[in-house]
Amino acid sequence: MKRSFGIDLVRALSILLVILRHYGYTPGFNVGYYAIEYLFVISGFLIGQILFNDFYSSDTIEPSSLKRFMIRRWFRILPLYYFAIFLKFAFDPSIGWNILYYVFFLQNHFYGITFYPETWTLVIDEWFYLVIPVMLFLFMRFVSFKKGAVAMFIVGIIILINVLRTIWVYKTDTHWEGLTGNVPFRQDTLLMGVILAFVKMHYKEVFKKMNTAGFFAFSMLVFIGYVLVMYMIRTPTDNINQHFWTRTINFSLCSFVIVITLPYIENSINALKPKALGIVNSMVVWGSKLSYALYLMHDQILVATQTVFESLNIDVKLIGIIAFAFTVLASYLLYQFLEKKCLIIRDKYFPDRSYAKQ
Repeated sequence: MKRSFGIDLVRALSILLVILRHYGYTPGFNVGYYAIEYLFVISGFLIGQILFNDFYSSDTIEPSSLKRFMIRRWFRILPLYYFAIFLKFAFDPSIGWNILYYVFFLQNHFYGITFYPETWTLVIDEWFYLVIPVMLFLFMRFVSFKKGAVAMFIVGIIILINVLRTIWVYKTDTHWEGLTGNVPFRQDTLLMGVILAFVKMHYKEVFKKMNTAGFFAFSMLVFIGYVLVMYMIRTPTDNINQHFWTRTINFSLCSFVIVITLPYIENSINALKPKALGIVNSMVVWGSKLSYALYLMHDQILVATQTVFESLNIDVKLIGIIAFAFTVLASYLLYQFLEKKCLIIRDKYFPDRSYAKQ
């Protein structure tokens, strides 16, 4: 499948919102959090398309399909991730052997993310890539291949996660902040995207109705309304921990209001046609291509830039602009000489049988 300009646009805007937040340009209510939630759901949506198009490409599912998926994910995620954490380790080795928690994506639960805060989202992503495809493979190979059963299985997992999260919050009164990076309790967010991928493949008429301007307008109103509700809960006093629903069903609710916007975004938001605005289209596409590197590197480069310029009495906002320029440059170089090279090797030796490439 060709690149979706709409998905590229959301990725580029999402990473920009995250950077602006971390660089101190958007204090107050954290809109960047919902940008990250969009990225989670999009990841589930695209991965779901890859899996289902591979799994349903023949009458039986072969272990080779699962193996190919895992290897392709490793080529996509691990090289840049390991480069980033070991580069950080080279300049700050104080973490010592505890770096192994980061190597095996265990920091969210067993060590903490202070060494490299941005990696908390990658932990959720990586465990999703490891666990959910295996569960789907086992169910579809040994239980049922029928679309209705598979859909019920995915929905059942989402319901189970909500039940377990509700019990956990009821028993422990865990705060919202203690749940956002909890790997088992966040898989429903990505699974919402997987459900949409399943609808796209097997319930085309439903997906087609969702891919209309009228439904998109409705879905965006729902999303904006949801964000406004969360704004009122968290501003001026943050009361998110005072509500039970915000710490339980809210995570699935947030991903659902995002999911219903995606069909139109993926298929009907196109590049700007005037040639004079071609540079905008290029910025969107490159923003999406560089989004992974931008996400991993932006905060570390900001810290390094602040260290270099701290004695020059330069305005912090200007330092942020300088850091952003360095971040874009570093991300471009990492994409060209690391990410892209790894993806070329991946596609050469482990070609993708599905059409939904990421």
